[in-house]
Amino acid sequence: MRKVSSIIAATALMISISAASFAATPAKKPAKKAVVKDWTFAVFLNADNNLDPFGVEDQEEMARIGSNENVNVVTLIDRERGPAQINYIEKGKIKKIKDMGELDMGDYKELVKFVKFVKENYPAKHYMIGIWNHGSGWKAKTDKNVVRGVSYDDSSNNHITTNELTTATKLCEEALGQKIDVINMDCCLMGMVEVAYAIKDHCNYFVGSEEVEAGKGTPYDDVLKGLKPGMTAKDFANHWVNAYAKSYQGGSQGRDDSTQSAMDLSKIDALVDALNGFSKAIMSGKYAEKVSAAVAKTVKFEYPENIDLLHFLKNFKPSVEGDSSVITAMDKVEKAARAVIINNKTTARSSSYNRYKDAEGIAIYLPQRFNLESKYLDLGFSKASMWDDMILALRSQRDVKETVDNACKGEFKGLKSAISEAKKNPRSQYARMLVRELNYVAYTEKKIPAKDQAEFDRLFKSLKSAMQAR
Repeated sequence: MRKVSSIIAATALMISISAASFAATPAKKPAKKAVVKDWTFAVFLNADNNLDPFGVEDQEEMARIGSNENVNVVTLIDRERGPAQINYIEKGKIKKIKDMGELDMGDYKELVKFVKFVKENYPAKHYMIGIWNHGSGWKAKTDKNVVRGVSYDDSSNNHITTNELTTATKLCEEALGQKIDVINMDCCLMGMVEVAYAIKDHCNYFVGSEEVEAGKGTPYDDVLKGLKPGMTAKDFANHWVNAYAKSYQGGSQGRDDSTQSAMDLSKIDALVDALNGFSKAIMSGKYAEKVSAAVAKTVKFEYPENIDLLHFLKNFKPSVEGDSSVITAMDKVEKAARAVIINNKTTARSSSYNRYKDAEGIAIYLPQRFNLESKYLDLGFSKASMWDDMILALRSQRDVKETVDNACKGEFKGLKSAISEAKKNPRSQYARMLVRELNYVAYTEKKIPAKDQAEFDRLFKSLKSAMQAR
């Protein structure tokens, strides 16, 4: 999502006043023999929602710079309560190239069709593909009844899922005959490991935000102003972050909170390997309390289960000093994450306080209480990594500790629940861990109150019996 405030009304007024200077010209077909330029800057601009005024404003920003002999600037914009159209943006002009009628911009196939059109009509050596809309990391719209996902179309009630981003970018790469040089998501909360993993095989660089974006989003004039002839994809991604941050530090967008980072997607696989090593190290011991405490101190974003990865490692490290295997695993994650992040900037509304000063450029899903959402398991990242297994193991550690602590007080509600779970799933990881811990505190340390020992013995026997059932 983007953050939308009362400035919408003012923005709408400004748009109506400035419409004359950026009025769409009559439909015009692209030239039959398109010239191959250095860059094509193409934005899939889904404004079929409450962001509509900002979509119009952002096209006007593009038109302050416009296309030139080196760069094509093209948009597919779908307006709220209006049809879609493809525009070619020149300096001071927004030229309508093609009427598209009503489109479902929440359908990834429309993104692929747009990229094919761009390739056929505005070929280039390098391509920047932008996705403009609401966004929310990896999550789906139906989760907890909040608006989550990317490229939401209010007319169709559809959106592009994270797994569909993988399919879409693959098809876009095929259409272009090369990887997307830079993909930007001018949406909220997309700067995550999970999202970067979804597009890593088909794009070179990814620019996005860990946190909610302000309604104005990307300063397109500032970004395009710095797109120079011969600029590499890495340099452009790096420039994008600098221009974005400068615009929110009293520049063209005013002063506001923002996060923006650029990632080298060729380094994502190494990061996943490092995260797997860290996950294995955590699952080999009892770290639930320490991990939870570190998460509590870590920078969080609109959804508190989205945390900054590097800040988490910084907060967790002091709690495991002397544990060489975990420290080594953490160091590898930090090194790999810093290789992914080629630029990161944060800004603040206040000159005296920046709530995101510790955000270092890439977020990851890690709920403090380890209550893993089931849909997370469907992600490509989850299937390729052990991060979800680690979260489940930490939840089991948390539940085991709480149940054991309560049993030592003569409270057996958790133990009874474990018996019910074991009857349904005799191979429950939680039940196995619980038996081991209860056996130790009850019969080695003898911490169960004497008056409750008989009841404990009965329940403990029931738990072990349930685990032996087939």
